[in-house]
Amino acid sequence: MNEMRRMPDPFCADVPLAMAYVPMQKWQKLYDPDVALERGTLFLELDKPFIGEEAVCCGK
Repeated sequence: MNEMRRMPDPFCADVPLAMAYVPMQKWQKLYDPDVALERGTLFLELDKPFIGEEAVCCGK
């Protein structure tokens, strides 16, 4: 078997793969249960819909 072997990266040897900062969610501004199920979140502040091409200026 031919295995692809990766050389260690000397610049990232001691860096963790990923770290995230996730603040505690406050229980405020909640959707009604039927709206929350439709939107995919109970929290109004977390409702960040993907807008795709609408975010691109001039249709590029």
